[in-house]
Order: sequence, then structure tokens, then C-alpha cells
Amino acid sequence: MSAPVPAATAKKGRAGTPRQPSRKKFELSRRTRKLTLAIHVVTSVGWVGLSLSMAVLAIMGYTTDDAAVAKGVYYAMYVFDDTSVTVFSVTAAITGILLSCGTKWGLLLHWWIIVKWVITLFMTIFAWFVIHPIVMTATERTADVGDGPPDPGWAADFLLWSVPVLFALLTVAAVVSVYKPWGRTARGRSAQPGRR
Repeated sequence: MSAPVPAATAKKGRAGTPRQPSRKKFELSRRTRKLTLAIHVVTSVGWVGLSLSMAVLAIMGYTTDDAAVAKGVYYAMYVFDDTSVTVFSVTAAITGILLSCGTKWGLLLHWWIIVKWVITLFMTIFAWFVIHPIVMTATERTADVGDGPPDPGWAADFLLWSVPVLFALLTVAAVVSVYKPWGRTARGRSAQPGRR
């Protein structure tokens, strides 16, 4: 004969069946949250700064008639893009996910977070698969021009407008992070206490 189930553990659902215990939500500790936030802010701001530097270099590469300057400009863009931009963008994205999932904000509960993620995802894919190969093309085309005029070709035209646009998008993401506009999503509203 089995022992009776204590009343405290015999919580029933609507149909009278035992309810499964709710899963504990992932949450960052206070110290981990502060460290993650610090890394996120530093890498995000660093990414904005690098993006501005890349935009200035793209404008210089387009406007210069000096072969040596063009060679140095596009090589600098290549170095930034191949090292710092990659590290900062990936770190900012990972820490952003951790902060969204491990704090009260949630990943899909607020429109400002979703907008930030759309911008971040677009920029990361565009930078890796479009900007990086074009920077390499401009670098190769200006590497051995000698004393003649620089000729980065169509790559310079593309970088002239695309890199400043990426900087503008990063700036928008930074402003959205500060103002947190647009309120909660439908999922976020249903997750509020007393809204079930």
C-alpha cells in the first residue's frame, strides 16, 4: 500500500492531473551581470569607434590621388576588419544575448531588443560576407601600383557609401539601447505579472 501524497506536493492542473514543476529561468548573478554588461558596453562602443574609423578611411581611399596613401588606407581597413572588428562584433553579440536572456529584459519581450538584434545580425553578416571581401579587393588593387595613380576601382565606390551606412546603423542601435522605445511585444505583455 502506497503512502498518501502530501497536499503540498499534489498540485493539480485544470484537468485534475499533477502539474509539473516550472523550469527555473536562466538568470545571471549580480557580479556576472555587471561584468557581462561592462564587456558589452566596451565592445559595443569599440565597434562603433572602429566603424567610424573604417568610414573615414573609406572616404580617404576614395578621394586620394596619392598611391602610397591609398595603399596605406586600404591596408589599414583590412587590418581593422580582419582583427578588431571581428572580435568586437562577436563579443558584443554574445554578451548581448547573455544580458537579454539572463536579466529581466528577456530576448523577445521588448521591441527595442528585437530591433537591436536585427541590426546586429544584419551588420555581422554583411560585414563578414560582403565588406570583408571588398576591402581585400581594394587592398590587392592598390598594393602594387608603384608611382601611378591608385586604382581601387569599383571597390572604392562600394566602400564609400556602405561603410558609413554601417556606422549609422550602429549609432542607431546605440541610441535605441539608451532610450529603449516602443514598449513590450505581445509575448512580453503576456509575460507580465497578472496578464495571464
